Amino acid sequence: MRKKGNIYDLIKSLSKSEKRYFKTSFSQKSINKNYIKLFDVIDKQTEYDENEIRKIFKNEKFVKQLHVTKIYLTDLILKSLRNYHSNKSVSSNLINLLNDIEILYEKELYDLAFYRIKKAESLALNYEKLPYLLEILSWERKLYRTKGEFLEREQNDLLKRESKTIRKIDVLNNYWELVSKIYDYQNNNKPFKNNSLLKSKMAASTLQSKVLYYHILYTTNLMGNKPQTALNSISELIDLLEKHPDRITDDPGPYATALSNKISFMLFNKEWEKIPELIKKVRDIPSKYNLNSKSKFTVRLWVRLFNIELEMYRDKKEIERGIVLIKEIQEYLEKHKKAVSDEYLLLFNYQFAYIFFLKKDYSKSLFWLNEIMNRNFGILHEDVQSYARILGLIIHFELNNIIVLRYAVTSCRRFLKKKKNQQEFESMLLRFFSLLSLAGKDEYQELFENFYNNLFGSGEKKVSDNVLDYIDFKSWLERNIRKKQ
Repeated sequence: MRKKGNIYDLIKSLSKSEKRYFKTSFSQKSINKNYIKLFDVIDKQTEYDENEIRKIFKNEKFVKQLHVTKIYLTDLILKSLRNYHSNKSVSSNLINLLNDIEILYEKELYDLAFYRIKKAESLALNYEKLPYLLEILSWERKLYRTKGEFLEREQNDLLKRESKTIRKIDVLNNYWELVSKIYDYQNNNKPFKNNSLLKSKMAASTLQSKVLYYHILYTTNLMGNKPQTALNSISELIDLLEKHPDRITDDPGPYATALSNKISFMLFNKEWEKIPELIKKVRDIPSKYNLNSKSKFTVRLWVRLFNIELEMYRDKKEIERGIVLIKEIQEYLEKHKKAVSDEYLLLFNYQFAYIFFLKKDYSKSLFWLNEIMNRNFGILHEDVQSYARILGLIIHFELNNIIVLRYAVTSCRRFLKKKKNQQEFESMLLRFFSLLSLAGKDEYQELFENFYNNLFGSGEKKVSDNVLDYIDFKSWLERNIRKKQ
C-alpha cells in the first residue's frame, strides 16, 4: 500500500461544501494555521508533489517532520467529515447513539442511557443493522447489571433477542458465501444444488438475505439457461424492494443493480419495448428516494444508465436518437468529469465511435476512436480496446486512407499481441486488412468474398455473437460485397 499521496487523494475527494466546512470548522480554532496552508497547497496541485510542498514551506519548522504534519492534517479532515456527515445515514445515526450511550453510562445517567439504547435498538431493527444491534444489546445487558436490575425475565428476553440476531447474521453470511461462489457456477454448481437456502424465500429471514436470495436465483438461472425463471427472480426482487422505500433511501445500490440487470436482460433478448419504463424508474431514483444529485452513487447511476441507453439505440439502429443522447452525455460528463471512472470513459468513447460509424460519419467516428487509442487505459476492458482498433481499420478503409491503413494494421497487430488470449478471428482480420491495404481496387471483391466465407461460410462460425454486438462485421462485409457486385 502506498503512503505518499494518500493525503492528496483524501483532499481531492472532498466536495466544495466539505472543503468549506473543514476550513470554517478549524480556521477559528486554536490550531496551527500551517495545517490550513498545507491543505490549500495540496488542494491546488494537479498531482501530488512533495518536493514542491517542501520548497513552498522551506522556512517553516513543520516541514522537517512533514509526515507527522500530514498525519495530523488527515486526522483533522476525517474529524471534519465525521461531523459533516454525522446524520447522513442510518449507520452514522447509530454510531452517534452508541457514542451517546457510552458517555451517559460513564456519567452514570442510566435512565438517559436506557432511552438511547431503546431508540438505537428500534432503528437497528427497522433497518436490519445487525452488527450494531448486537452491540446495542450488549450495552443493555451492561446497564441492567450495573443497576442490579437484571431479573431472570429480562435476562431470558435479552438472550432470545441476541440469539435471534446471531441466527440472522449467520443466515446472511451463508448467502454471502454462495454469492462468492456464483461466478464459478458453470464449473461447479454443487454448492447450489439442493441447497436449503435456495428452496424457498422463507429461508431468508431478513430483507438483506432476500435480496441475495433473488440475486443468486437470477444469476444461476441465467447461467443455467433458464431465462424465464431468471426474469421472474429479478422482477420479484424489484417488487420486494419497492415495498421498502426507506431501505432504498438508506442503501439504493441493490435496487439500482436489480433494475440495471433487468434492463440488460431485456436488451439481450431485444425486448426493447419494455426498457423505457425501467429506464424511467432508474432516472427517478435520486428524486424519489431523496438522494444527493451530485453524490458519487448518483453520478455512477446516471453514467451506467446512459451507457445502457446508448447500447439500446445502437442495437435498434436508432442512430439519430443515439446522437441526441451523445450530446446530453457529453454535457453531463463535462460537469462531473472528476466522478466518472476511466472504465466508463472508455465505454462511452467506443459507443460514440460506433454510433457515428453506423451513421457513416467516419471522421467523427475516428475522432472518438483516437480518444481511446491516444490514452493509456491499461488493462481496462482490453476487449473493447481491441474492438476500437479493429473498427479503426474498417474506418480507414471507408475513408480510403489506404496508406494510413497499412500503419494501422501494424499498430493493431502490436496491441493484440500483448493480449493474453488472441482470438482466431482477430488474426484472420489482420491478414485480411493487410491484404486489403496492398491490393488494387479491382481485387477488393474477391478479398471480401473470401474473407466472408472464411468467417461465416463454413459450418463453424468463427466470430461469437458477443463480438458481433460490438462490431457487426457480417453486415459490413455483406454491404461491401453488394457494393462491389
